[in-house]
Amino acid sequence: MEGFFKVKQSGGSYVVAVFYNPYTGETRSECVRDYDYCDCSRDNDELYNMPIDEEVRSLWLHSQGQILAGDTVEVFKGRKVPRGTIATVKSIRPYYDRYGRWVADYAYFTDGQRTNIENCRLLLKQA
Repeated sequence: MEGFFKVKQSGGSYVVAVFYNPYTGETRSECVRDYDYCDCSRDNDELYNMPIDEEVRSLWLHSQGQILAGDTVEVFKGRKVPRGTIATVKSIRPYYDRYGRWVADYAYFTDGQRTNIENCRLLLKQA
């Protein structure tokens, strides 16, 4: 897998890793561990133990349109933060209702304002 970097690994008894090539934009997923079969024929220890490359992971998330901390965004809808506001995202945190249920993810800006992440458009990716 020349040029591919590990960006995600998840699963329970069937562990799948996602690999991304930042040069071509290709994404591949592959089974790296299968605990249901004891013959170990499906296990790939080299890929299972490979660390996740955080720099390439952020490129992969940006290619999917996800906003991360440190990005510059424009607010294009909503009520509390004026439309057209350009700000830098300090952090992204979940917002829960009074019963503890997840409602939305909020972007907290460096100037102290916050808004739903769905109200933002990515302008400039983090350095």
